[in-house]
Amino acid sequence: MPSTHKPVIETASIRWNERGQPVSDHYDDIYFSTESGPEETRHTFINQNFLPERFAALEPGQHFVVGETGFGTGLNFLCTWQCFDQHAPADTRLHFISTEKYPLTTADLAQALSLWPDLSAYSQPLVNHYPAMTAGQHRLVFDNGRIVLTLLCGDVLKTLPNLEASVDAWFLDGFAPAKNPDMWQPELFQSLAKKSASEATCATFTAARVVRDGLESAGFIIEKVPGFGRKRDMVRGRLTQAIPSNDSPVWFQQSKTMHNQKNALIIGAGMAGTATARSLAERGWQVRVIDSHDQPASEASGNPQGMLYTRLSGNSTVLTRFIMEGYLYTLSLLKRLEYQITADDTLWQNTGLIQLGFSESEQKRQQRILESGQYPEALLQGLDDEALSSLAGLPLSSSGLYFPDAGWVHPPSLCKHLLEHPNIEFIGNLQVTSIMHGGNQWHVQTTSGTTLSSEAIVVACGHLSSKLTQTQYLPLKSIRGQITQVPATKSSQKLQTVVCSDGYIAPAWNNSHTLGATFNFDDDSTECRQQDHDTNIENLKTYTPGISDALIDSELGKAQLNGRVSFRCTTPDYLPVVGPVVDADIFKEHFAPLRKNAKHRFTDTPEQPAGLYITTGHGSRGLVTAPLAAEILAGYICNEPSPVPRDQRHALHPSRFMIRDLVRNKA
Repeated sequence: MPSTHKPVIETASIRWNERGQPVSDHYDDIYFSTESGPEETRHTFINQNFLPERFAALEPGQHFVVGETGFGTGLNFLCTWQCFDQHAPADTRLHFISTEKYPLTTADLAQALSLWPDLSAYSQPLVNHYPAMTAGQHRLVFDNGRIVLTLLCGDVLKTLPNLEASVDAWFLDGFAPAKNPDMWQPELFQSLAKKSASEATCATFTAARVVRDGLESAGFIIEKVPGFGRKRDMVRGRLTQAIPSNDSPVWFQQSKTMHNQKNALIIGAGMAGTATARSLAERGWQVRVIDSHDQPASEASGNPQGMLYTRLSGNSTVLTRFIMEGYLYTLSLLKRLEYQITADDTLWQNTGLIQLGFSESEQKRQQRILESGQYPEALLQGLDDEALSSLAGLPLSSSGLYFPDAGWVHPPSLCKHLLEHPNIEFIGNLQVTSIMHGGNQWHVQTTSGTTLSSEAIVVACGHLSSKLTQTQYLPLKSIRGQITQVPATKSSQKLQTVVCSDGYIAPAWNNSHTLGATFNFDDDSTECRQQDHDTNIENLKTYTPGISDALIDSELGKAQLNGRVSFRCTTPDYLPVVGPVVDADIFKEHFAPLRKNAKHRFTDTPEQPAGLYITTGHGSRGLVTAPLAAEILAGYICNEPSPVPRDQRHALHPSRFMIRDLVRNKA
């Protein structure tokens, strides 16, 4: 069931000139100077923004943000990374944010960057982690967290206003105004100013009047300087005064809190907690992770095989976009961590994943996904039962979606490797009873009588997260799930991919398959039940009889089947809860006018203790949402660019529930 609809994001149409250099068919223009692309970048963007000097002047722990219009081949990013390596102190970080309307395919990117073998130390990691491009933001992390690339895929006039960042230097590198007039609009220059830090600079290869006038009208002081090579003039500029612009509703705004000590305490050592610990540790923070169990990943993150499952929709909803961006970020994270893995350890298996169209409604849903044009074939493909059976290695009886880059993860191993950082300490067997704020610190009380203090606290303990006084206002729900492990047979060993229907089965690992998982509301039993094993087995027989038949000689249906119970945490709107936690009483009192007037205008935010954050409610999608949520939290805590657009940050914000209740006069 392939889609014939035009994709939402078109990849770049490229032809290669006689020198093997790329030329854009969309704009009939070159991507870089035919004389020397790297030297053009260094002259035009790096030197005219004075980056070597500014990088060298960074203080320990500081970060620098570069914004770019037009990622193209990524050459500017690679040269900036190289410059940062050469001049910036070791304990500083570079954020590079770039927009692109027509992204290159991975193959074209690799071919273009092969022109500069002296940049291969930088270009090879980029090619290896370059994602299948969908509309939205994509975060890539390099060099143990020192270099962060955020790609905004889509029309710059739509993506840039939704960016949450404060940019120090701009590279204006779209194709020439005569070739690409749609980009060089007044709205672009106003967005640049709104997203700029104080004293931000800019540089561009063009000296066209429309560009100079646009930058000046946005508040930049502009000067002409000699261009590169045979180009006579170019333009550089400096913002005279940053434009205070926070377009977020006041209830989602927070003061720019400075955490000078850079120490954090994370409650919970599952997927959400360990991912957050790693994101903060890579930013130079000292992090303690505490858990009530003696080992990490002892609750919902403890299953032997977790599926990289992305249930999408044909509509571009906040949830769908967040899941998609999270999925791509997790794939990149797994590739980054693979270097830590020894021969006897399993982090994940890139087996591919099949989502069967196991019912008429599911087939219609999948067809809408394919017809939406949101997802390139490199990301997912609609295939018939014959093609899917060939991929799976066992017969399947329906068509479905195939995700070639997906597979299954061993969550305990992933959590363990996330914690393997010199800035992270794990402390087990500590049960938290309460937290309180005092003396610019947060203090955690435990059942053992131990008190732990920290500048910032992150609550990441799944369905137990709302047990604390400060988080009781969150409407978290607990859903019991039980998996079943069945012994592999000679026939079932042929299964090559994860197969999902109303349940799922993973390829054999350690001579067994994982089946799952049940969904039980209002059920707090921790005991494995035969009836739940029967449910998992019946789903297998009903929707994938070919796989069930391959397991006929196994222990199916017998009482000694192994399994595991854990509790997913979810929310009423199925979106995770990620962001700062507010004092509910102060918050409700301040925003009480919303009960009578949903359009009441507020001029300020209430004063309250800062430094308490939460990441929970990831449901059954924690593998694809918790790592990206960790980057979102790190952005809040460290005042860094957000990896997701503004509308997603708002949709995930913990305060959203109280605002909705106030507007409905329920709070």
